[in-house]
Order: sequence, then structure tokens, then C-alpha cells
Amino acid sequence: MCYFFTASGMKLKTEQRYDPNLNVMPMNTTSPVNDGLADYKNTDYVGNIIYETVKIESSITNKTRILVDGGYIENGVYHYYLADHLGSNRVVINASGTITQRNHYYPFGTAFAEKYDGGKNQKYKYNGKELDDMHQLNLYDYSARYYESAVGRFTSVDPLAEKYYSISPYAYVANNPINAVDPRGDSIWFTIDKDILQLKLSITQVVGLMSIG
Repeated sequence: MCYFFTASGMKLKTEQRYDPNLNVMPMNTTSPVNDGLADYKNTDYVGNIIYETVKIESSITNKTRILVDGGYIENGVYHYYLADHLGSNRVVINASGTITQRNHYYPFGTAFAEKYDGGKNQKYKYNGKELDDMHQLNLYDYSARYYESAVGRFTSVDPLAEKYYSISPYAYVANNPINAVDPRGDSIWFTIDKDILQLKLSITQVVGLMSIG
């Protein structure tokens, strides 16, 4: 398997190769790329468009997925995300109202009790990040770093570790995954419930008026 990135860390392409028995080839082996015989799966990332090309036993299929706000378009069909306060996609619904995917997560992002109805290839899940499950890696791509939800740790050091010197440079959102997110793998953002915020503002205004009166 090969990954291609820009200098800034943006993923451009992934390549996966299969042996003659259609098993994914181990990561420490090589295979001819241009012999026209090897089976493969290539995924190209061009802006908000994902092109997927699969060659299996001389049969080539192409799939295009366009990422849009709140969902994606695949084969001309709209799919919509129902996300929680952390941006994690809990439910995926197509244009006809059919639920194609249900996701449940432990606090640090490991999925459980998932259900699929034609939506298994939808990989954007916890925090809306893409899950890389090839070779059973099960790592989330946060752009700046990959994240291992099973242990709640990133796989590399925080590029801005000096900003959080009292926290492990591998820790995810200072071990507070219920109230915080990390949009790119290099910072901590705390979420605020709009209703709670509005309630606090209302109470403050009432107290202020009482003080004035």
C-alpha cells in the first residue's frame, strides 16, 4: 500500500495491491505496478472529489464521490450525515430517506454496533474524519497526524507540542474527548452547547437587570 501527500500533509492518493488470490498484499512486499496484470484499488483525492478505480480480474470499475457540506454525492445520489456535537457522523441517509449507515462510538472514537445497508464504503466517521481500515490499521486521518482511537493517542508527536507542554504530545484533546475536538491533529477546540450558552446569557442578563433595579 502506498500513500501520496503534498508537502503540507494533504493526502493526494492511496494505492492498494492484491495478490492472485485477491488478498491484500502485505505492507512489506512489492508488486509490479505497470505490468497490466496486478489487481489494484486506487483512490485519488482532488479537492472535495474522491475518485476510486478498482481492477479485479481484468474488470475495471470507477466510482466518484463528491464531498459536500453535510454529506456526499455518489453515483448521482445524495447522502446526508446526521452528526453529533463533535462532528461525528452517527447516521447516513440517502435522498429517498433510507438509512444506509448507523455508527456508535466509545468516547475516544472506537466504533461499535455499526449497521450498514449499502453504506459500508462511507469512511468518514468519528469527528467526521476518514477511517483508514486497510490492513486493519483502523486509524483516523486528521491531516497533520493519524489517530488510533483504541488507545486514544495519535501515532506521532504533536507538531505544536510546545503549546501544550504539560500534556503528552501523543494525547488526544487533553484526554477530554466528550467536550473537545481536534480539527487537524494539531490543536484542541472545546465545544459549547448553544442552548446552554443561551441559558447562561439569559441568566446573566436577568441578574444584571436585577442589580440595576
